Amino acid sequence: MGRINVLSEQAANRIAAGEVVERPASVVKELVENALDAGADRIEVELEEGGQRLIRVVDNGCGMDAEDAVLSVERFATSKIEDVGDLDRISTMGFRGEALPSIASVSRMRITTRTHDADEGIMLTIEGGELTDARAVGCPPGTTVEVAELFFNTPARRKYLSTTATERGHCTDWIAWLAYSRPDVSIKVSHEGTVLLTCPGRGDLRGTIAEVLGSNAARQMLPVALDTGAIRISGFASRPELTRTTRKHQVFIVNERYVRSMALGHALREAYGILLPGGKHPLCVLHMEMPGEMIDPNVHPTKIEVRFRNRSEAHNLMQQAVEEALEEAGIRPERASGNPPLAADRAGRWKGPDATQKMRARRLRVNPFSESVDERDDGTGVHEEEPAVEVAFGSGEAEGDEREFGPEDRLVALGQVAATYIICSAGDDLLVVDQHRAAERVIADDIAGREGEIARQMLVLPMTLELTDSEQAAVEEHRGDLDELGFQIEPFGGSDYLCRSVPASLEHRNAEEALRGIIEELLQWGSADGPADRERLLATVACHAAIKRGTALTDRELHDLIERLNGSPTPAICPHGDPIIVSFESEDLDRRFRR
Repeated sequence: MGRINVLSEQAANRIAAGEVVERPASVVKELVENALDAGADRIEVELEEGGQRLIRVVDNGCGMDAEDAVLSVERFATSKIEDVGDLDRISTMGFRGEALPSIASVSRMRITTRTHDADEGIMLTIEGGELTDARAVGCPPGTTVEVAELFFNTPARRKYLSTTATERGHCTDWIAWLAYSRPDVSIKVSHEGTVLLTCPGRGDLRGTIAEVLGSNAARQMLPVALDTGAIRISGFASRPELTRTTRKHQVFIVNERYVRSMALGHALREAYGILLPGGKHPLCVLHMEMPGEMIDPNVHPTKIEVRFRNRSEAHNLMQQAVEEALEEAGIRPERASGNPPLAADRAGRWKGPDATQKMRARRLRVNPFSESVDERDDGTGVHEEEPAVEVAFGSGEAEGDEREFGPEDRLVALGQVAATYIICSAGDDLLVVDQHRAAERVIADDIAGREGEIARQMLVLPMTLELTDSEQAAVEEHRGDLDELGFQIEPFGGSDYLCRSVPASLEHRNAEEALRGIIEELLQWGSADGPADRERLLATVACHAAIKRGTALTDRELHDLIERLNGSPTPAICPHGDPIIVSFESEDLDRRFRR
């Protein structure tokens, strides 16, 4: 018997589902996109158990007749293309027939639909990809799709879904991105009877931003507008004071499709330049409209990524649009008259910041261009600038780096370099201490080492936070653990939460900024059910409470930090497992000076 077998259609459908259906949010995305393509101007989404038990999407679009309804759950049936050539001219998101078979193969699905000119509709019942019932029914015009018991026949995949709150958050994230793409469409989302999001569909993008991010954030958004004739850019970008620690709220929409684009993200960073502190990212909702032949939307199975025919042009225009918005608001100095916007060089790569920007960044001891290692090259051939400040004591491969620090190795602070590192001595050795990681270690030790109730700082006026639904889900998921670490947080109605206390270590810091950073990190991981996850949360809190690189310390602050580090049982490793101290033994120094 041969080794190669032809799979059954049912097995093939389940494998194909893996390209489209990763979690409930994937189903919500596909169904809402179908509703938009059907011309709906009113869409309602109902969820149960974060979409794991039920997803119901109701729209008032064009609906389907009986023949189209049956074809919509057949593989390779679509209304979007008729031949291969149409793949280069796609203007819709999906409209029926592509994702439905894959979703139906891993769920119990019911489709009820009627066209506006028909007297009756049709209801289809599909279980595990098999059509089990089709009957005429009375129903309003439009389409209702119900997806129940997702992954009921693939328990291995169901097992890896996250908690209800986390899955709910992922669903509302996708709906928010789709609402940004079509602010003219009314969208309502509810979870087990509780309304999570309501977008009225008045065509007001700023109003949609206010519904998703809150009115405070919406007020700090600047209008962006640029029109070249062939390409049009519009939307909003945040003032430099409104930032987040992740890029989650950077939304780019190309021809009414939400996409992720490294090129557009890089353009946004370049537009702000040194206006942003290190590790902070602006918010934006920016639409780019261009002829369909100028982009290729078929580079990703879920079409979340697009390829621009002229990538450098798209990048430069996006950067120019945001720069002009900042200039109009008086935030960024205007370009000299006749000085053209940033252009591509002969190799097609984008020019980096000019010498003036680089010099100013170094003078201010800010590094707006550095990112994490895996983001230094965004695939365009452009590498982000290296950190503006370097330590002149050699590489991190010095022999002393892995030595054990015992009680006899008491650090003595000598001074600070570049508002980032503290130079110390220990016996005859020279040591360089990362001040941020050292502060993380002493704060984590302080919190973890306390017996009983942690030291809190009660706030005279409780801090009010406007949170997105996914952020609310993260807070609810971790509220008990946050309370143990000093954050007393409680719902205040709608999307508002009150924070009544913070850890005492945050007393002299921007507590709201730190708490928002912690919440954003919580969005990236699931529930904290075990000791390892609680340690991770402790490290996150310590990170946001610690002094940052670029912070000048007084002599008293410097010596106090080193003294507290001396008292740590693990002074060489920060809570994230990164090294705090780079050491240079006296023999190594003699060798470097050729003695």
